[in-house]
Amino acid sequence: MIITCEKLAAAKPDIPLIDNGAVAINKGTILAAGAADKIKERFSGHRIYRLRNAVLLPGLVNLHTHLELPPILDAIRAKSFPDWVLNLIQAKKTLTPDDYAAAVKTNLVALVHTGTTSIAEICTHGESPALLEKTGLRATIFHEIISMNSVRPFTSLSSLSPHPSSLIHHGFSPHTPYTVSEAVFRQIKKSAQAKHLRLCIHVAESKEEIRLLQRKKSELEKLYQLAGWDLAGAPKGSSSFEYLNRIGVLSSNLLTVHAVQVTDKDIRLIKKTKTSVAHCPRSNKATGVGRMPLKKFLDAGITVGLGTDSLASSPSINMWDEMRYAFQIHKKDGITAEAIFRLATIGGAKALGMDKELGTLEPGKKADIIAVPLPKKNTGDFYSDLLRETKSSIMTMVDGKVLYEDDRR
Repeated sequence: MIITCEKLAAAKPDIPLIDNGAVAINKGTILAAGAADKIKERFSGHRIYRLRNAVLLPGLVNLHTHLELPPILDAIRAKSFPDWVLNLIQAKKTLTPDDYAAAVKTNLVALVHTGTTSIAEICTHGESPALLEKTGLRATIFHEIISMNSVRPFTSLSSLSPHPSSLIHHGFSPHTPYTVSEAVFRQIKKSAQAKHLRLCIHVAESKEEIRLLQRKKSELEKLYQLAGWDLAGAPKGSSSFEYLNRIGVLSSNLLTVHAVQVTDKDIRLIKKTKTSVAHCPRSNKATGVGRMPLKKFLDAGITVGLGTDSLASSPSINMWDEMRYAFQIHKKDGITAEAIFRLATIGGAKALGMDKELGTLEPGKKADIIAVPLPKKNTGDFYSDLLRETKSSIMTMVDGKVLYEDDRR
């Protein structure tokens, strides 16, 4: 297949925007990307898939999702992050497995229609894996573990392998530094290393988290009281990243989520250990935890991707909404719209260890490709125009298979 379009953006700095571009694909792999005339001449036997008034882009990588959660943000909003956590726990008591499954189905449709082709999913209730297998999206599914006991809490996950299919990978998600004991963290780390599985942790999200680790009065003590956990078993450290580094968890195999409450020392640790970060700006705003110092992360050369989080902490799982907001709050620091788009593509791919397969339109990479409407207004900043106008996808393709086409195409 050859896909042609008005404009092609490979999302790689050394490859310029191409007018009248095309991508040649065979067996789920990109053979070439460039000027349509040259591509059609070189691959004359390929059938042509024409997209009009469209831009071809690499598929979006949503680096943090909880697909099992329905849209309950408005119902559980709170004045503080700990109160939001407690409200979430209460709200989940009213939800059933059918509710979680229905949320996954609805959220998967939204992802595909808005151009997300890969996700890092936190699975808590066991509903998302089978549904993801059916939908054709690429996913790394991190199975969530919450345990302040030393008893092995994840025997049911012992059969996991990192590559059960070409599209689905698995990993572990010890929930946070303060909801998983040090002994369990060490067990998880050992198991992940033995099985070559990646890890994902919510880290340094709120000031109350840091206060708890520093043994200061913290509102998260209410969570411990509710769960019946002994505060004496809470982690100790000057920061969440310092604690995780001390117990040997920080590594290139780890994806950390949020990383809002960080010091310059933390940033040096993240860089040194090659740990990756998922930035979820709208979730951070909704839960009132603050703003991640994105420029400091990028200036340090840390791998950062973009995630929407769940509908319990964000108004949508549309990555275009996330990119627009991220650009709005970070552009004053000199971060460009193109840089934000790269967070949502190659940044996310690299954070998952998949940058050799995904994230740009280049020969040899997987054919995870989307098409969106060509921006109507041209301000001279293509990516800014793209973020301003794009709401959804015209076409979404994963591994060379078209998962969605807009009827207007």
